[in-house]
Amino acid sequence: MNDHFRYRPHCPLCRSNRKNVLISRDFSDPSVFTFIDQYYEGRIGRDILAGAEFEVIACPDCGFLWQSHILNDEMMLKLYEEWISPEQSLAKKAKAPVSLYSRYADQIRNIGFFFSGGPHEIQVLDFGMGWGIWCLMAKAFGYKVYGFEISKDRVVYARSNTIEVIDSMKALRERRFDFINADQVFEHLPNPRDTLEELTHTLKPEGILRIAVPNGEGLDQELKMPGWKASKNALHPLEHINCFTVGTLKALAHSAGLNFSDISAASLPQKFSSGALRDPGVDLTSSVDHKASPALDLYFRK
Repeated sequence: MNDHFRYRPHCPLCRSNRKNVLISRDFSDPSVFTFIDQYYEGRIGRDILAGAEFEVIACPDCGFLWQSHILNDEMMLKLYEEWISPEQSLAKKAKAPVSLYSRYADQIRNIGFFFSGGPHEIQVLDFGMGWGIWCLMAKAFGYKVYGFEISKDRVVYARSNTIEVIDSMKALRERRFDFINADQVFEHLPNPRDTLEELTHTLKPEGILRIAVPNGEGLDQELKMPGWKASKNALHPLEHINCFTVGTLKALAHSAGLNFSDISAASLPQKFSSGALRDPGVDLTSSVDHKASPALDLYFRK
């Protein structure tokens, strides 16, 4: 047993205790560790991971896939504060191509189509804001913008750029928002259903919540292939601990009392903007550079 990890025995979506193990290998096994060592540029020692299992579970009741052994809270902070280089993470946004900012602008402009009031009347939260770049764009459009983040470095940076930051769930519960953006967040959360229920509570009546996550369609079959090796995808070891498909993402939202909106990322380009879809060649996540998997990008209404 590795004390750096904790075990999730129940399905994080439907909370069933039934499970099918799709793969279980020690994190120090070459098929897993080689990727980790290369991806994090040697910042994670094999001894830190040895004795913990990269184990992917499929829920027979709802079909959700998740990693059962995840870093504990202390090590999770270390992952996002140290093992993922803060300098590289910030540089990726600060030195991003115009296409990234263009897509942010499209996403933020489209918020206005959900509501009748002007931007100054609309309260927006970027949940898991990272360095706050999306928030800065939303402020430029005139929205009342807040960012939620627990990384100390990112909070300091965002506040230095005049972003109003909420850094605890307790403080978040006291707020109410018209629109919540959660882009590349839910795949990382130890308790995605509990977190979504909290966010739903902070939505105003008829409020909108956007969730964008990596698309995990077909990964259950990839895990069964001979010669499988870990890679950057919707089941990225250590980080992408929850693996969503369209069906399981909709089921998660429904469990929190949200309704799928027919104005989804797939329909936005036709209705509002030709550039609203994520460019699959541009990574908008918080880690080091890589080519992102095509994302699921859905909108839900309270």
